Amino acid sequence: MSAQKQKVLLFSTIRTTFIEDDLHMLERICDVKWICSSGFLTIGKIKYAMLFRKVGIAWFASVYSGVVVFIARLLGKESIIIIGGADVVTNSHLGYGLLLARWKRPILRYAVRNATKVLPTSEYLKETTQALCGYEGENIEVCFPGLDHKFWHPNKKRENVVLSVAHCDTSDRISIKGVDLVLKVAEKMREVRFRIIGVTPEVVSRITATVPENVQFQSPVGRNQLLKEYQKAIVYLQLSRVESFGIATAESMLCGCIPVVSDAGGLPETVGNNGHVVPSEDVNAAVNALNAILQGESGLSGKTCRKWVASRFSMQDREERFTDMLLG
Repeated sequence: MSAQKQKVLLFSTIRTTFIEDDLHMLERICDVKWICSSGFLTIGKIKYAMLFRKVGIAWFASVYSGVVVFIARLLGKESIIIIGGADVVTNSHLGYGLLLARWKRPILRYAVRNATKVLPTSEYLKETTQALCGYEGENIEVCFPGLDHKFWHPNKKRENVVLSVAHCDTSDRISIKGVDLVLKVAEKMREVRFRIIGVTPEVVSRITATVPENVQFQSPVGRNQLLKEYQKAIVYLQLSRVESFGIATAESMLCGCIPVVSDAGGLPETVGNNGHVVPSEDVNAAVNALNAILQGESGLSGKTCRKWVASRFSMQDREERFTDMLLG
């Protein structure tokens, strides 16, 4: 059967750039129907779509992915679940994770154990999924996110700026993304400018911590503007307390930024040996790492950062993996 005629369902409850990237990737190799929906009627949409599709792909393990897997098995078809992070990682202190609602756990375990393939985006998520579902995970294979290295590219002009990107539309996200820690770092480095992109004005107004004068907040921006911000900064700083992979970190590295990240979740995998990984909550370690980079004493370069991400997290590699799974 030709790639154009392979019929695939892509399901998600949210619309994000990385899901849209996967949609475009799948459209190059398959006939794709995308359902982005939630609510009770969604079950009927999934059931009807799977009557005419050979494979059901669900972004995130959830109650809905359980429906995708159940219907696929009922119809003798295949199912794939992409693990993203909040679906299997839970932190009750930070109010993070879909599984704070404990009734969802048996449904998620059923979905993961019975899917044809489960694709976590990092080794960290693979181990977390295995532990959560209590099995060896014979159907689990790490499949890294795919980034467009042609779009995310460096520019020659750099400013003495430390950049952080953290989508924060609630106060809880400030703690999850470690924005409060970035503010403490900036307080100790008054001579350096810090830019934090992605925090909505409403959330900024609710921040109780002191915001140093060398910190500038900016609301969420589109990809083209984000590219320009990555290209201007020397250092990218991500001090998340929970992070499954670190898409923004990888994007910044493709643009030539040198990263300083916390040792949370999948961030060390994303950075490899091409940046500084500091202990979570250790503000002084972050300050020392930033100073080493800004003073040219780190032995790291933007070129090696870009080369690492382009070779390890390419959209071409991801497309080849999906081509093998769907058409092999």
